[in-house]
Amino acid sequence: MAARRHGRRAQGRAAQPGTASVLTRVLGVLGELLITFGVLVLAFVAWQLWIQDATVSTQQGDRAAALSRQWASKSPSHADPQGTKTPPAASTRPTVGQAFGVLHIPRLGVGWSRPLIGGTTIGVLNKLGAGWYPQSSLPGQIGNTAFASHRGGHGSNFRYLDTLRYGDVIVLETEQGWYVYDYRNTEYVMDTAVSVVNPVPQSTAAAKARLLTLTTCNPYPFTNGERMIVYSVFRVFYPRNGGLPASLSAQLQGGR
Repeated sequence: MAARRHGRRAQGRAAQPGTASVLTRVLGVLGELLITFGVLVLAFVAWQLWIQDATVSTQQGDRAAALSRQWASKSPSHADPQGTKTPPAASTRPTVGQAFGVLHIPRLGVGWSRPLIGGTTIGVLNKLGAGWYPQSSLPGQIGNTAFASHRGGHGSNFRYLDTLRYGDVIVLETEQGWYVYDYRNTEYVMDTAVSVVNPVPQSTAAAKARLLTLTTCNPYPFTNGERMIVYSVFRVFYPRNGGLPASLSAQLQGGR
């Protein structure tokens, strides 16, 4: 009797290593799955931030250059083009997804340019270019002309906006001509501060000047509920039929 009890206890003890072995195998498989998942996540992040990012950036730069070339055929070269402080206001509001201009920021690189697109939908910002806020002013109008674009991913158009210096040139090119702005300052706000695109940013006052506002996520590469806001003021407009000053043309083509 005692021998049988001893045998059962021995069998019970012998079964324990088998249970531990199964648990070890389960944990091993789970660990491998987690490692594989982590590798896939890192690969996706790398693809989004570098491979896909570079592809979208190149495509948008090519589209912007094509627009500029298309309009350049209508632009005579004058030795002394005349600019004006009272630019024409765009009369037609772009539809969502419609390219209506080109953004030039020499500080961001040699020949840096991106298409200006109507709307700020995901489709616009992820694929097409800098999106125009429909509630903001059109180029040339009194008020605040505002655009949004990604800082990390999907081309990272505004990745280096924080490198702008006081007085840097920013140009909005349309079929009508070139609206030239001078960079003034940058501020950081929460993503709920939608008043940055008001006619007078973060104010209810009536607009008296022509402003340009660029918005993007902060910090890089992923947003943390913040936005970086770049403000510029209008300086001069050069009509298409008068051409662009050689100095400004060289700056747009060759950076700074």
